[in-house]
Amino acid sequence: MIRVPVNAFGKTLYFLVDTGFTVSAIDAKYKSYLGENTDSYNAGSPLKTNNVLPIFKCPEISIAEKSLGLDKITCLDLKMGRMISGQPCDGILGMDFLSKNVVSIDFDKKVFSLNVTVPEKVRKTFVAVPLKQFYQHYTAEVLVNHAQTLDLLVDTGDNGSISLNPEGWQKVFSANQTNEVSITVAGVGNQMAQSKIGVVGQMAIQGLTYTNLHATYIQNPADPSHLGLGFFRRHNVTFDFANQMLYLEPGQKFSTPDKEDMSGLHLLRDGDATIVYSVDENSPAFNCGIKANDIIESVNRQKASLLTMNAIRLILQSRDGDKVTLQVRRGDDLLDFEFVLKKII
Repeated sequence: MIRVPVNAFGKTLYFLVDTGFTVSAIDAKYKSYLGENTDSYNAGSPLKTNNVLPIFKCPEISIAEKSLGLDKITCLDLKMGRMISGQPCDGILGMDFLSKNVVSIDFDKKVFSLNVTVPEKVRKTFVAVPLKQFYQHYTAEVLVNHAQTLDLLVDTGDNGSISLNPEGWQKVFSANQTNEVSITVAGVGNQMAQSKIGVVGQMAIQGLTYTNLHATYIQNPADPSHLGLGFFRRHNVTFDFANQMLYLEPGQKFSTPDKEDMSGLHLLRDGDATIVYSVDENSPAFNCGIKANDIIESVNRQKASLLTMNAIRLILQSRDGDKVTLQVRRGDDLLDFEFVLKKII
């Protein structure tokens, strides 16, 4: 996730940068600061569900001493985002704010910046990608496998590289073109669901070429296909939504291959506890006996509570054939397990 510090209620909070979310949001734990709701908002979801969210008058929120300048904000439970990431997650910067600014993200230096105009260096050296408006959002045209042209929604809230709705999936894949594997995906609020992934052999956008990107299946046919954070973090990026332009500069991770978890474990962080939410059947972790609700005490003899969730996940997707040792707590018992990572796709 891309998180930026904001100031609200005299505190430093952390908001996600989500170009796929229409109305900026704040976590439900701050609802008492908002007063009475004034309206409601229908929020769609890739997980085939729609949520009716309350709308409130937006309190004073600023980022780097710049007021968001919003007159309304919605409110939802972001607990799952905190548990998946193991990091503070207090709100979402949506397109009602982002579309009014020139937004630059330097993924190499981990710097987020707001500008009035596109910096001259960006105009001269980055690859310019025209955008098309799609309601309150924007899409970019890509060429897949030298044959299929797709318009993909610019969505920094989608952690994958590409997500395809049923129509897009059918265009890109056929029975003899891809292996498909099941995965667990999470949405806004506390939504979790089963989906699948496939591999896109080649994708091109304005002369930039990418190979073997992982595509996630979107269950909701009404949801557009997405170009997600897994794609954008390969670059340094500037979004100029007002002028319908995206600027891309290949970054240090431009050629980094997409990887999936190779253990079968789906983990959540609750306080200091790293909890097994679920285990994929016939996965390495499943076959050695790890179960849902087990608490991970150590990973490769490192105390789990001292590791970030990102560090743990990097271990679990490191390399096909690597051995991983876990110590887990199940009730009053401490159990030791060892398994070998297995590439799923």
